[in-house]
Amino acid sequence: MSSETLLSVKNLEVTFNTPKGDVHAVRGVSFDLGRERLGIVGESGSGKSQTGRAILGLTAANGKITADQLQFHDVDLANLTPKQWRKVRGARISMIMQ
Repeated sequence: MSSETLLSVKNLEVTFNTPKGDVHAVRGVSFDLGRERLGIVGESGSGKSQTGRAILGLTAANGKITADQLQFHDVDLANLTPKQWRKVRGARISMIMQ
């Protein structure tokens, strides 16, 4: 991650365990984001909201997030405690839905 990269997402996957089996909502999403804004565009059901929710630690309890990297500045988003999330979410990183 370069010094100008604020958010680095590498190979993000989100899977939900359902009574009918696993549902893969997000597969292999990767991007680096600097000071610019990112708009994610896609068809309904393509995983846009689940990508944002995974980055913000808001995936439902039956969801499993895996990623090679989920890094925001110097914070490893994949390993935050609930207390640490409260300091980051909203104050330093957020998502605006359409």
